[in-house]
Amino acid sequence: MTVSGARQLRLFFALWPTDDQRTALVALTGPAIAPVAGKPVQAANLHVTLAFLGSVPGGGFADLVAVGGKAGHPAVELAFQRLEYWPKPRVVVAMPARVPPAGRQIVDRLWSELEALGYEREYRPWQPHLTLVRQVRQAPPANFGPTLLATGATGAATGWQLALVESSPHPEGVRYRPLATWPLG
Repeated sequence: MTVSGARQLRLFFALWPTDDQRTALVALTGPAIAPVAGKPVQAANLHVTLAFLGSVPGGGFADLVAVGGKAGHPAVELAFQRLEYWPKPRVVVAMPARVPPAGRQIVDRLWSELEALGYEREYRPWQPHLTLVRQVRQAPPANFGPTLLATGATGAATGWQLALVESSPHPEGVRYRPLATWPLG
């Protein structure tokens, strides 16, 4: 689809894990989600959304890169400690023990800049989560929600990057690809 000759990009800002973090997250969550009837999210697609923008004309890309590239984003630590099933979108997510203040700070800074560019902030407060399974066909058992992912190893991760990510259709489902990344901290 094009607008004024510019390609539309489906974009969002996210916390983007390193390859080592992805491997650790899959090892941590894999056994817990194995019995869930649904479509597991590919390791390459794991991320934590900060600000969803939707369809953006390609001509607006440079402004978004400038927003992400502003210096001084703090490092974020996420410790995923429980799994939740969200029935309306039919997903299983990993949730942190608490909302990291540094993550909330990044979200607020991004939206401050994005609103100045005409983007409309989502009305719900930011709830960091890692989507692990989509298209869940049957709700997990009642005791599934409070499941600790691992004793003594909660998936605490630092070293996330800030990324401007494109979401595009793919024969095996959606594919997420960072178009620009920035270090945190």
